[in-house]
Order: sequence, then structure tokens, then C-alpha cells
Amino acid sequence: MGLYDDLPDAKPRATTASTARDGDASDDASIRDAKRAKRATGDAGERSEDAQKVQLRDDATVAAPSKAATTKDALQRIAQHLLKPEKFVKASGLLKKLLMSEACDRGDAKALFACLENAMTPTPKARALRAETRLDYEELFEIVAAFSPLIFNAKQKRKLEVWSTYARRINALRTDDSFEFTKAVKAIQEVVDRVDSYVEPPGVIEDDDIEIPPAPEGASEEEAMEMATQYARSIKAERAAEIEQLAVVDELREALIDALEFASSLYGRTWSQTTIDMMSNFFHERRPKFSPTSQERIVKIWDDLRKKKHARSLTSAGDKVSMTSFERDQARAAGSQVSARGSIGAENVKDGRGESAAKMLG
Repeated sequence: MGLYDDLPDAKPRATTASTARDGDASDDASIRDAKRAKRATGDAGERSEDAQKVQLRDDATVAAPSKAATTKDALQRIAQHLLKPEKFVKASGLLKKLLMSEACDRGDAKALFACLENAMTPTPKARALRAETRLDYEELFEIVAAFSPLIFNAKQKRKLEVWSTYARRINALRTDDSFEFTKAVKAIQEVVDRVDSYVEPPGVIEDDDIEIPPAPEGASEEEAMEMATQYARSIKAERAAEIEQLAVVDELREALIDALEFASSLYGRTWSQTTIDMMSNFFHERRPKFSPTSQERIVKIWDDLRKKKHARSLTSAGDKVSMTSFERDQARAAGSQVSARGSIGAENVKDGRGESAAKMLG
């Protein structure tokens, strides 16, 4: 039996009303704090989701810009590199890929034209005929020619033909294939045939040269002056456009003579001499299509080639090796007798067929 066994059991302390109220208030506060924390967490989560959605939309906008902006920006960057000859190969490759992807349309004509213009700066002759990049120029302008009808206007196409004469037609003369060389010469001659005869370009029109039509009845003095100003402006614009168009055609004429000059520089290749002689005669016969200054260039090239041909014929009199195959066949045919039955080289035939045919023909 223990010391404290007879003591009554301890009773729990009675809870007073004040203590109960304090406990209830504490519990309510804890519940409110928990709910407030939960709402705060939920609001933060919702705000986070909204922020993520906005960020995704922004990222999508940056990652997928409009086609027009992308193509235009790309062409502008390429144009800057095309100005530099050392960067032409890489830049022209990018431009070819862009064209082949069909990303360019009429809305990109100005930016694409600026690219080609930079590629031909300072002059087409100085840029397009460089041995290091001539093949790249030829390939680029072949692709441009395929898309030209879908992109460029008439004014841009005229300028493009000038550039193409250097990039495609003159560079096509650099071949060791006689068939391809003849084909390239023929393409140049076809352009010559399309060119109109040369006319002296008109001068810039002055205000005193413009005859202003009378204003319509009932028009005030201010209206009449405005109409006269607009009429004079339109006449000047038409004259400026005419002068510019004739200037581009004259650039094409110069390009064609550059083609003749380049072909004449290849005269040392024996197999191409006859074709070059014929090309020179072709230009010489069509001198009226060119300006007086250009005609002087044609005559000089033609005369130089004629002298070379004459010197070659004198040499070939004692050395048949220097003659072209065409000239050898021509000389052999000229010395052959034509039989009555129309065959070449039948002068040694003694079978009587020629005599019989002669009797039949009476």
C-alpha cells in the first residue's frame, strides 16, 4: 500500500467561460489563417499560370514572325554582303536558297532588285565576269530569270536583261564545247535582233517648252494654276521615264558589244575562229542598231578580226595545220568537180553513170 493510495483521484480543472472563449477564438484564427494562406497560394498559382500563358504567347510571336517581315529582313541582310566581292559566293548561295523556297513575291521585288543591283556594283563588267565567281553569277541569274515574270515589273526586267547579258550570255562563251559556244553566240545575236535601231535620246524638257492647254470653263484662277502645274509635272515625268528607258536600252547595246569584244579575245582557239568571224560580221551588218560611239567599237573589233583572218589565211597557204576543219572542207569542196548526178568528188569515177545522166539531162 502506497503512501498516496487513500487520496482522491485528481479532477480536471473546470473550464471557465473566459477560457473557452479564448480557445474558440484561437481556433477560429487558425482556421482563418489557413484559409487565407490557401487563397493566397491559389491566387499565386493562377497568376503564375496567367504569366506563363502570356510568356508563351510572347515567345510564339518572336519565334514565328510574319513571312513578309522575315523575307524582307533576309533580303536586306543579303544585299549588304553582296556589295563585297569576297562575300559574294556565300551571299549568293543564301539568295538562291531563298528564291528556290518560293518565299519571294511581288511585294519583295524592291528588296530583291536591290540585292541584284549590289551584286553588279560598281559595274556588271567588273563583277560578273570575274573568273573566280563567274559560275556563281551564271547560276544566280538563271534562277532569277525563272522567277522574274512573277516578281519584277517591266522597268526592272529591262535592267535585269542588261545584267543577265553579262552574268549568263557572256559567261556562257567560256566553254570548250564548240556546240555550247555556238549556242551562246546565237543567244547573243538573238538579243541584237530584238534591239530597235538607235535614236538620239530627247533632252530634258523645260517649263517653257510645255504647252499648257486652256483650263475648262468655270474654273477659278487658283484651280487653273493647279491644273497647269499638275499637267507640267506629268509631262516632265513622262519625258524623264522615256529618257531613262532609252538609257537602259543603250546599256544593253553596250553589253552586247562587250560580248563581241569578249568573244574576239577567244580568237586564239582555232576551233572557234569561224564562229567568231561570223559573229563579227553579224554585228557589223547591224551597226545602225547602235549609237555612233558603239558603231566605232564594232568597226574596230571587226577590222581587227578581219586582219587576223587574213594573216591566218596567208599562213595556211604553207601550213595546212593552222586551218580550221571548216576551212579545210571548204577548200576541198571548192577544188572538187561536181558530176552530172550531183555527187562531190566523182571526177575519178569511170563507170559511165555520169555520162548516162548527162545524156538524159540533154
